[in-house]
Amino acid sequence: MSADTEMHQMLVDSAQRWCEHTCTPEQRAAVSSHATGCPPERWRELAELGWLGLSLPETDGGLGAGLTEQCLLAEQLGRALLVEPFVASAVLGSHLLDRVSEGEQREAWLPALAAGDRRVAWAAWEHDGDPSLRQPSAVATRQGDTWRLSGSKGLMPGVGGAAGVLVTAQIQGDSSRMGLFLLEASTGGVSIISQHLYDGRTAATLHLDDARGTLLREGATSEMLALLNNVLDRGRVAHCAETLGTAQAAFDITLEYVRTRRQFGRALGQNQVIQHRLVDLYVEIQETRALCLQTAGEPSPRNVAALCIRTGQVARHTWEESIQLHGAIGMTEEYALGEYVRRLALAADLYGNGPTHTERLANLSLEVSE
Repeated sequence: MSADTEMHQMLVDSAQRWCEHTCTPEQRAAVSSHATGCPPERWRELAELGWLGLSLPETDGGLGAGLTEQCLLAEQLGRALLVEPFVASAVLGSHLLDRVSEGEQREAWLPALAAGDRRVAWAAWEHDGDPSLRQPSAVATRQGDTWRLSGSKGLMPGVGGAAGVLVTAQIQGDSSRMGLFLLEASTGGVSIISQHLYDGRTAATLHLDDARGTLLREGATSEMLALLNNVLDRGRVAHCAETLGTAQAAFDITLEYVRTRRQFGRALGQNQVIQHRLVDLYVEIQETRALCLQTAGEPSPRNVAALCIRTGQVARHTWEESIQLHGAIGMTEEYALGEYVRRLALAADLYGNGPTHTERLANLSLEVSE
């Protein structure tokens, strides 16, 4: 066994043990009822395991691992239906801040992120909720040595309860340029409105009214969008890994059900048609998992778009088959499957839906062929 393989197995094993003891239905319900869906003590517990700084540089208090390791961890957290915004904050938010912060900002934030003392989120979507990056509607105005931001951002996981929020805004007087800003959530003019999603997690909208922000990076809109899409793709890959973990858990629950549920004197699982359907679903999940790990090693735009398309299809197929093979009990609140079905239904569209990713892949393919 290679050193990397051994390390990966240790990471998976530790995640499985932690989830088994701390992600019970009762504990998930308690976290979901929290105002921001992320109790600080739980977030610090993730930090103590080293997971929040997994991919941050060692010089900034992290472990210096890569996207593959984050995906292996995210898969196990998805199996356990973790409510806390691991992908939104520990992958997307932290990586974006790592890419653009320098000097005092870096020293003040990155070690604190790894330690779980602070949490950052990226309010990526515009106020219309379209899950794609484009010229922001928010406007940043320079006043002497400070920047003031006004505008709104759409519903995004991880924003509620975050100590800092990353926001894009167009530069006033020059619509061809945009900036990326860091705002303290406690700053005047920052309004964060949290709401619970139907899968138990929490997201929030953001409204800025002449709020003071710190400029982290400024550039031409096309250059900034290229940078931001690169970071967003990293989060999308981790989200796919998390979703596949949820799909695998839903499959396992369904497999156990058809093995034990008896009808007309025999187990449902003895029906050859049901066996074939489950085998097909299992193969789909494993193939997509392999695609996810491959994409983690090479997260090109085309690879990420293809992975997102396939993961969305697998998520839908998994919850549809799970409900059909369970019957009405699969739809109930009391039965274990219900939580997984809701998570899969939301996950299929959380970071862009099928048509969005298909259009992106088509455009990228056309660019290559020209």
